[in-house]
Amino acid sequence: ALWTLPLVRHLIRKLFGISFHKTSISRILEQIGLTPQKPVRRAYRRDDQECARWMSRDFPAIVRAARKRQSTLLFEDETGVHEDGPLGTTWGAKGQTPMVRVTGTRRRINVISVISPRGRLWLRCYRGRLNAAQFIVFLQAVLRDIKGQIDMILERPPAHVAGSVTTFAQEHSDRLRLHFLPGYAPELNPDEHVWTYLKGMFRRDPVHMDEDFDTAVNRSMRRIQSDRSLVESFFGKPEVDYVRAALHW
Repeated sequence: ALWTLPLVRHLIRKLFGISFHKTSISRILEQIGLTPQKPVRRAYRRDDQECARWMSRDFPAIVRAARKRQSTLLFEDETGVHEDGPLGTTWGAKGQTPMVRVTGTRRRINVISVISPRGRLWLRCYRGRLNAAQFIVFLQAVLRDIKGQIDMILERPPAHVAGSVTTFAQEHSDRLRLHFLPGYAPELNPDEHVWTYLKGMFRRDPVHMDEDFDTAVNRSMRRIQSDRSLVESFFGKPEVDYVRAALHW
């Protein structure tokens, strides 16, 4: 439930038997320091104490150990990019709702990526739902491309915690360590901001009707990958302050 003016008005009438106009309620709320805001979505299963431990204790310990091993620190995530994503806002004539013509198809491709605080990004586009075999192929590619040891931070979807992935990580434990974020807390992952930026690119420059969708997504991801300062900026978001604090940035 969201605190709307009609709801506050109903509550005042119920508790005090007084009927206020919505304008008066808005003025009173502003006077006591309240403003209309867009709430942040948060899973009710999220454990705030576990998140606090991760930010203050677990992740700083990972960073300290990674520095001793001179390991590369990476954050991993994946998303689906589809043609019929949410529409933004547009200017139009007053009283006339603008219309966006679409193809009626649901072209979609999925993307997996890892990013480093130093602005590097690795990616792979794939079809269908991510499974353990596809994830292992991606891990193999990252291990080939990065020399030395890797500490990878990631969430817990089924493909990441499958037995074959656990076995692969154990077989490569001399170079690869997987560390799992607290459950239901995607905002703690800087890689989430890659997807926000990617989908914003398509709102600003939509895919053309005759353009290959897979190629457009891959090309956009390569543009992000080529801009190391942009990738670094994803670590500057307020939600991931704890990463900068642990790195002493």
